[in-house]
Amino acid sequence: MDIIEWSESLSVGIVKVDEQHKMLIQLMDELDQAIRNNESADVVEDVLTNLFNYAQAHFAVEEELFRTHRYPEMALHELEHQRFIAKAFAFKERLSSKRPGLALELLNFLSSWVLNHIELTDKRYAKFLHDCGVS
Repeated sequence: MDIIEWSESLSVGIVKVDEQHKMLIQLMDELDQAIRNNESADVVEDVLTNLFNYAQAHFAVEEELFRTHRYPEMALHELEHQRFIAKAFAFKERLSSKRPGLALELLNFLSSWVLNHIELTDKRYAKFLHDCGVS
């Protein structure tokens, strides 16, 4: 699977969230480059740590919007975030095994999850938040 690229079709129409989604995609590209350039395990782990930390910060922003505007599907969306973090950190732990192909498997998981999450779950909350005046 190729790394996803930002396009307006991924926009949820909320400036801060869109900017954060762009940064997540950029960090995934950095991870892809580190893997493809056979960077050291330390470099790959640093990029991955930055990506995970940024994802957690992004999730916190979304969740604050949900609380502020009383988004009715907040609990379900937060559960998706928690599952992502758990699976991502499980992958990170397994990277130390240096199993061939594991880093690319992780990258495929990240790309697929982010794309599906934006297209399906995030776009669902966007309409609700737009109706609350968030842009």
